[in-house]
Order: sequence, then C-alpha cells, then structure tokens
Amino acid sequence: MCFIIFKIPFSNNYNGLEDTSLNLYDKFYQEKKSNNPQMYNFQDYNGFCYGYAPLKDGKVELSKVNFKNDDSTISKDALVLWVHEINGKNFLAGFYKNATVYKFLQRVISYPSVGRDLYFNVKANSENCFLIPAKNRNFEIEIDFSENNFYISDKNDLLYEKCINFINSYNGNFTNIVFKNLLNETILDAPKNPKLLYKRGTIFLYNEANPIEALKYFNTCLKFKDMLQEKEIIDVFYVRALSLLFLNCFDDALYCFEKVVHNVYDTTIIKNIIYLSMYTENYLNAILYCDKILNKEKITEESKSFLNEITCLKIDCYIYLNKISKAKSLLENIINSDVCQELRTHCVYLLKAIS
Repeated sequence: MCFIIFKIPFSNNYNGLEDTSLNLYDKFYQEKKSNNPQMYNFQDYNGFCYGYAPLKDGKVELSKVNFKNDDSTISKDALVLWVHEINGKNFLAGFYKNATVYKFLQRVISYPSVGRDLYFNVKANSENCFLIPAKNRNFEIEIDFSENNFYISDKNDLLYEKCINFINSYNGNFTNIVFKNLLNETILDAPKNPKLLYKRGTIFLYNEANPIEALKYFNTCLKFKDMLQEKEIIDVFYVRALSLLFLNCFDDALYCFEKVVHNVYDTTIIKNIIYLSMYTENYLNAILYCDKILNKEKITEESKSFLNEITCLKIDCYIYLNKISKAKSLLENIINSDVCQELRTHCVYLLKAIS
C-alpha cells in the first residue's frame, strides 16, 4: 500500500468558501472562479473528494514506490494524510482511505451551471474521506517538509504504523459531510401540508442559502404529492434539482431535472440536462436531449445562435464517443450554413483536428 502525506495550508472545513455573507448564487459563481483548489479537499463532489496539493514540477517523485498501475497514477489504494502547520509544527487535519494518487496534476473543466473546475492530485470516494475538527487536530506528524511538501513511503514505514494507530484509535467526530447519507432525509412529524412544506423549503434554499435543510422539506413534500396538482409536483422537483445542483450532487440533480422536462418543455432546463449529462460522461443522454431541442425549435434569426450552441454540444458528444464520422457531418453542416465567422473558424479548426 502506498502511504503519502501532503502538507497544505490551514482551513477549518476545506469545503469551499467560508464567507457566510455570500448568498447561494454568489457563492456558486465565486467558487467557479476560485484558483485555490485545496480549499475543497474535503468537499463531497458528486460522490468523490478531489484533493489538491501544489507539488514541485507538478508531479510526485516515484523513487520510493514500486507500482504496476498505468503511467498516470502512483497508486489506486493509497492512504493519504493531509497535514497543516501551526506554530511551526505539523498536525493531521484529515485523511483519505483507498485513494487514487496521480503522478501529474489532473484538470477537469466544468460546464456552465455545473459545479467548479477540478484541479487535483488525489481522488477518493467521499465515504472514505475524513476531516478532523480543527479543535481536535492535536496529532503531530514530525516531518521536515523544507524540500518538498509531501512525504511518500509504504506500510512498512514506522511512521505509517504510528499514523494508523492514531486513526484506528481516534474516537472523535469528523466534520466533512457525505451527502449520500443525507439526500433522502425528511422532516419528522411534519404537517400533512405539502404547500407549506414547499414554501418553507424555498425559504431555506433562497433566503437561508441552506440547500441541505431545503431538501428535507422538498423530500417531505413529495411524500404528500397526491395532495398536489401536476404543476405543483413539477415545481417541487425543480427546486429539489436546484438544491442538489448547489450541493454538487449532479447525478441526483439530473434525475430531478428530467422529471421536470418529462412534463414541461423548457429549453433552459434541457440545456442544464445536456451539460449535466456531459459532465457526468453520459454522452448518449446528452445527445438525446440535444435532439429534443433541435427537432422542435424552428431556425430563426433569434434562435440561430442558441441552436448552433446545442449542435456544437452534440458534436462534442460524438467526439467523446469516438463517433467521428457523425461529428464531421455536423461540422460540415455548420460550416456550410449561415453562421458567424468566429463559429465557422472554430468548426473548420475542429474538423481538421479530428480528420
């Protein structure tokens, strides 16, 4: 087993911006622009935590590791410890179990309205990630990080044994949130009044910027959906989808958005579904929803730009699926149509790149 310790700056939560004055939308857009990825090392991001530590030359030295994985990873079952410095001493902040550690920095760019860009060296299931509360971070790890901000070894290391003994004997709580365990919670002893539950949920979502608490009310509301009209049920699924989107629970948000457009045709929501499908690598589903728009919308001067955008997303999906001939055909159609010079130039370049 690979054993790695990374040194990172101090944070209370490593779960994004800690500015409580921001509303939900401002926080979302500020985080999309953030260039400090290590502040998210313990954020549950669609079922995973993505850990980042700035490394010399952007890679981890492999001299002490004997591994048989592909060239891009050091280990796929590593124990990763995260430490920060206080008064010149290094203390354990948290750890990942069964983590994948990458040789080079990884980058995943988000789509509009879908989470943040990802920059990471380490990835692990959020259920295997544990952040110790700041007040309980008293386990000192005596390492000289003057040359590198990481330490790498294996389970035969005496330091590994010392750290494992602490982890196994630690009886305090952890502060990071695993959303999988919370997404279906409901309000106990709730009134059988779905309209009231919906209203209270929207207050938590929009006014209190608390999508976790909002979800409880929307989940409870759906228990009494027989008392609601069809449009009201759609409204509940929509705000539930928004709550999940703000929590970076994209698979669950996608399901709720699809429940909405099953009954209502809305191009804005469908575009969100396309982006969510692409971000979660469900490209066939994205193509299906691209076609819903392309087959329904008429080409006008007002709609032309939007339809070209949807067509370009469909082309991207075909390229990701390695269906190059279909991508070429769509690109040629755009190039030969009445489009702006910027888009035509982009399509010509892309056509050459995949030919």
